[in-house]
Amino acid sequence: MERQCAQAGLRFERFSAANGADLPEILRPYFPFAGDGERSVLSRGEIGCYASHLSLCQLIVADAIAAPALILEDDVELPQDFVALLHALIAALPADWDIVRLSNDTKHVAKPTQALTGQHSLVRYSNIPGSTGASLLSRSGAEKFLRAEPRALPVDQDLRRAWHWNMNTFGVLPAPVRRDIFDVSTIDAMTNEDWREKGWRIAHIRRQRGLETFRRHGLGIREFGLAAWVSAEAINSISALVPKRRRPAFLAGAGTWLSKHGRHPNFL
Repeated sequence: MERQCAQAGLRFERFSAANGADLPEILRPYFPFAGDGERSVLSRGEIGCYASHLSLCQLIVADAIAAPALILEDDVELPQDFVALLHALIAALPADWDIVRLSNDTKHVAKPTQALTGQHSLVRYSNIPGSTGASLLSRSGAEKFLRAEPRALPVDQDLRRAWHWNMNTFGVLPAPVRRDIFDVSTIDAMTNEDWREKGWRIAHIRRQRGLETFRRHGLGIREFGLAAWVSAEAINSISALVPKRRRPAFLAGAGTWLSKHGRHPNFL
């Protein structure tokens, strides 16, 4: 990461990750079922990852880290024009933004709201993707995500629930930051290799998302407008029938169409 940031022209500060097996007292209320294999869907590594992001949110709210804050995990690859992209991004964002996802390519249609640098665009996701490899976080976003309640999903899955946290979420596509560039993860190393694939765990995550279907649609309608949201959902259904190698081009074209034909006052 020192090499990556130097090449991109970024000054940075390193923060040690929290240990999911020995959380600081201030973070323990967020994980009341830590270590309880029957009630916690989170492994110790995932708890440590989630707690680390919450710790950074606490530092932002306490003004120990200036906002907006660029948060990078330690296994990403940055483009050399990243600083120019960040300047264009910050200038393009509305005043009430909370988080921008920077390492999240998507398998669903996204609506471009403004061109940035090169081929990159600021977008609204129709289905927020996972990964917390790189993100830009505002103070209001940090405050919202620190809401006092137990956490029962991995942090990247929880951040997909923008309707739950009331987080005004944007993305940049194509994703400028490449994530998971190594073959090993200390998160996975702290538990059994097949933890992520356990049937009951996958069912829990899907069930949670299913229970919030109406809230997801409500947020989509507010952000896209009814007609554009219905179109986006239809495009997502159709894309599943498109061959995988042609799907990115199909979704990119569909996103451009949505940008031209979907009008809503929340768009830039």
